Amino acid sequence: MNSLAGKLAGVRITNSQGDMGSSRIIIRGETSIAGNNQPLFVVDGVPVDNSQLNSGGATRDFKNAISDLNPQDIETLTVLKGPNAAALYGSRAAHGVVLITTKSGKSQKGLGISVSSGITISQVATLPSFQNSFGQGSNGRFSYVDGKGGGINDGVDESWGPKLDGRLIPQFYSNGQAVPFVANPDNVRDFFNTGLTFDNSISVARSDDKSDFRLGINNQKQNGTVPNSEVNKTNFTINTNYQISKSVKIGVTGNYIVTDAPALPGGPSGGRAAGVMLQFLWFGRQVDINQLRNNRDVNWNNSYYSNPYWNAYYNTTSQQRNRLIGDIHLDAKLADGLNFKFRTGVDYYNDRRKYTIKYGTNGTPFGSYAEDAYTVSESNTEGIFTYTKKLSEDFSLDALAGFNIRNHSDANNYQKAPRLAVPDLYTLNNSRDPLTSYNTLSKLRVYSAYASAQFGYKNYAFLNVTARNDWSSTLPSSNRSYFYPSINGSLVLSEALNLKSNMLDFLKLRGGWSEVGNDADPYQLSTVYNFQTAFDGNPIQTSSQKKLNENLKPETTRSTEVGLEASFWKNRLHFDAAYYNTNSFDQILEIKTTASSGYNSQLINAGKINNRGIEVQLDGTPIQTQDFKWNVGVNYSKNISKVEILDYDKQIQNYTIGTSGGVDVLASVGQAYGALYGTAYQRDASGNIVVGANGLPKADPQKKVLGHYTPDYLAGVTNTLTYKNIEFSFLVDASVGGELFSGTNRTGNYTGVLAQTLPGRDAANGGLSYYYPSNNTANPKTLVAGGTAPSGVTVYDDGMIFKGVYADGTANNQVISAQEYYKASYNISEAYIYSSTFVKLREVKLAYNLNKSFVKKLGLDAASITAVGRNLFFIYKDAPNIDPETAFNTGNAQGLESLALPTTRSYSLNVNLKF
Repeated sequence: MNSLAGKLAGVRITNSQGDMGSSRIIIRGETSIAGNNQPLFVVDGVPVDNSQLNSGGATRDFKNAISDLNPQDIETLTVLKGPNAAALYGSRAAHGVVLITTKSGKSQKGLGISVSSGITISQVATLPSFQNSFGQGSNGRFSYVDGKGGGINDGVDESWGPKLDGRLIPQFYSNGQAVPFVANPDNVRDFFNTGLTFDNSISVARSDDKSDFRLGINNQKQNGTVPNSEVNKTNFTINTNYQISKSVKIGVTGNYIVTDAPALPGGPSGGRAAGVMLQFLWFGRQVDINQLRNNRDVNWNNSYYSNPYWNAYYNTTSQQRNRLIGDIHLDAKLADGLNFKFRTGVDYYNDRRKYTIKYGTNGTPFGSYAEDAYTVSESNTEGIFTYTKKLSEDFSLDALAGFNIRNHSDANNYQKAPRLAVPDLYTLNNSRDPLTSYNTLSKLRVYSAYASAQFGYKNYAFLNVTARNDWSSTLPSSNRSYFYPSINGSLVLSEALNLKSNMLDFLKLRGGWSEVGNDADPYQLSTVYNFQTAFDGNPIQTSSQKKLNENLKPETTRSTEVGLEASFWKNRLHFDAAYYNTNSFDQILEIKTTASSGYNSQLINAGKINNRGIEVQLDGTPIQTQDFKWNVGVNYSKNISKVEILDYDKQIQNYTIGTSGGVDVLASVGQAYGALYGTAYQRDASGNIVVGANGLPKADPQKKVLGHYTPDYLAGVTNTLTYKNIEFSFLVDASVGGELFSGTNRTGNYTGVLAQTLPGRDAANGGLSYYYPSNNTANPKTLVAGGTAPSGVTVYDDGMIFKGVYADGTANNQVISAQEYYKASYNISEAYIYSSTFVKLREVKLAYNLNKSFVKKLGLDAASITAVGRNLFFIYKDAPNIDPETAFNTGNAQGLESLALPTTRSYSLNVNLKF
């Protein structure tokens, strides 16, 4: 999905966690306050699951389920925006649909063999800019003994220590000997590897008058940028059709995927045994990474961390997934213009994960072991009658009527040995303590009936009406049935008004209105008791802290859209613009409630969110000759969201979507979706920051909205130049507006590792000279006057004055140390809110199709070589030290950057041969 970024108007794609993470795709903004906002994926007519299944938070991420598909097997990919496709695909289409059609053998005459082989190199793209002037320690002092506080500040995991000027200081690898204290500027970057992905495919296809088939196999082996990370995936595909008789055709599609990941980056969820970037944002700038690589049993700090290579190789997460996606389908011609299609499809997979933490890990000295097992199954059975009829010379009819039966289930079984009894024996039996365990089982069934009819007049005026009714098992019997219709029309003005000319080829006006309902998650109707661990052999049940709702109603989304499409100068220029307005209400929300009710929260139908926006797609060919062609594609989209209501009594003003680093992501009444809510600087009436008597900034006692993560607009420009058999293209895309909270900058400022903490740290970096009267650090710091200080006092040169005013409005004149200065704003969220705006060179592609006559001499039908670079560099960005596009999961709590693995740039080379 990442390859679509920047290419489609109204589509926002966010990726996370380096080169093995997940992707989030949002079409026309978030329409559900608390639910899933990603589109439905349909592969060859079969809805498929795209769950992430326990993303693991900021330190651990699993790929979306849709990543199981092999891009080499995809023939076409179409994005349907808005809820207009809901009649055919159901309520999950309210957030859009991504239609994927896989390759078949229909176009292959005779036997054809295709071979593809590629390699992709990945490199860490965005790392913080670190300072290399001061090393580990505090208040300018450091000496290593045991890394736990036995030396001078050697238990401190910050870089406020001595200058890295070669002075002799004992360090973690020197066995008590004083060695040069110098910087290792690339010690973080050198931890990461160059990622390598090998991708090989072969397929066989054939067709004749009665049948066609395609068989394929793809193997992908990926070694990530994090040491010891690895994913292996193999896809087996089949797509076949057979004409039983003149009027009946049957077919089968199947995709079986085996994924084996011996070790995923990030380690087990939670704790310091998991995070890769957590340690590196506290990493002493003098630490030699090679000393850690060569001996995993030692570390630069033993108060908080284990060696990062110990974590990478011993504290691991493994994953094995087996998945089947497929269907059996039948097409029958019943009469002239009347056809029947029947399909039953399945998407089934089991996902097994194992989490190991080695005996002796810092913070988890006995280690631990856990197994996490998921099983997801969905089947869809549908039958559709279609009827096409020319009613008269001027009128035509295209109609369909159908039904669908959807069954979905998912199960999870988790067991953990909290502490190992015997080191390095990773079984659930090897536990010092009772196992921690839980399991869940969830099932739902939806019956659906739907119909549509399109009336055409003279091939230029069309009116389409749809209707669908669902019966969901997750809703109460009184609300189980919900109906949603739509109506759409289009008028080809160039035909109706005979507007065609040498300039104008085509002009169409379209518009529509649609409604779609959406059910709840299973088991949200009746409050039940929860089972707890048995005591003395007796089961324990406790009352639920969440009050469920036996009167739940389905969520409803209504949308209107108008659009204009035109082409000019024999299709040298094509223009498509749309305006939409979407309202989603009766949202299913879990809201906090007073504890006196006996519950902490309750489930209600409430909330209304509005999304409106415009989309423009422009494609043109400025230059076209016999051998050369230049195409330009431009897209622009702007979505404006507003949370209008959270509860119909208007008692609730904020709904928390997620939290990180003290910042809440909210749906706030009257605000755009995704408000960032946190602590702000206390300011006076003129907007000046107020400081206390100690010269440190004060936080406003009231939290405030500090920004919104949703961008103002998205844009992309693709240039494609073709010369004979050579094609060169490059894509530049931009996201303008929106804000994010950066945990990297917050932590890196506090620890003194970032380059932006250099100003003021010594005289060479603009620090002020000061002293403590009588050398008593309890006395206020005093600036050195006239370049001299009283004899006998120690003079420091890391003084700074925070720009602000006292409560009485006078300017702050209190000197503080650089260490105090950069730590002062750690708990003030406003200091780490940045613009998310960026402009990026997203993709560069060069393809060469070998000359056909030369290829024939080699015994081939076709051959091509393609080189692609993706996520290459930022042309512009505001946020320092981070990629403003990244996130740590695919949920709705976006705009929070913290501890995510760095994004990567990739370079791939692919060779395709056809026999």
